[in-house]
Amino acid sequence: MIIVEVKNAILGDSVFWHGREENISEIRNIPARMAAEKVVKDGKSRVSGMWHVRQEIQRDEQEKQA
Repeated sequence: MIIVEVKNAILGDSVFWHGREENISEIRNIPARMAAEKVVKDGKSRVSGMWHVRQEIQRDEQEKQA
């Protein structure tokens, strides 16, 4: 699962979008979507301005890897 958060002094901190890797095309903000694409590619968290993108491994995926 990919999680895109907004961290901003004026707008506050909140989750902007979250969903499966296959659905990142739903993200309409270009910098956020580009960061999400990079996170999907290598699994490393990214920050682009106020956009913070990370990947969480869901329980089903953890069981498959074990």
